[in-house]
Amino acid sequence: MFVRGEKGFTLIELLIVVAIIGIIAAIAIPSLLRSRMSANEAAAIGSLKTLAAAQTDYNNNSSPHTYTDLLTCLGSGNGAGQVSFIDPALASGLKSGYEIAMVNGNPDRNGSYWAWSATAWPVVYGSTGTRTFYIDESGVIRGSDILGAPGTYVLGSID
Repeated sequence: MFVRGEKGFTLIELLIVVAIIGIIAAIAIPSLLRSRMSANEAAAIGSLKTLAAAQTDYNNNSSPHTYTDLLTCLGSGNGAGQVSFIDPALASGLKSGYEIAMVNGNPDRNGSYWAWSATAWPVVYGSTGTRTFYIDESGVIRGSDILGAPGTYVLGSID
């Protein structure tokens, strides 16, 4: 009687391959999540820099020269020649896992604002980011590992 040679993998061999893939995934996934969080934080810093430039442009194009406290005005140019200064995603206040909020200082007797600030905080702390960021009319970005709330001042420095 003729016996054919069996071809293929045994169950043990398949289990070993699956275990190796699982170990590699267990090592790679946390690194991937950390790099995604770093990318979100870098995008938040970039968004705040964009806001600072947009506020300067808004101030130069508005009459009377003033700042705005509305992200939608920076997105549509309402009050400053209808020129869009930021992209629609940033104008919505939610970009790259961060929520962005702007506030103005107290208006002068003419209703003009001479001070503004913006904060960016992670939508899901520890998942989309761990640092909160702040910028004002000086253009200096400050960061903190303490989770902030919308429109709050967060003291610290970016390393």
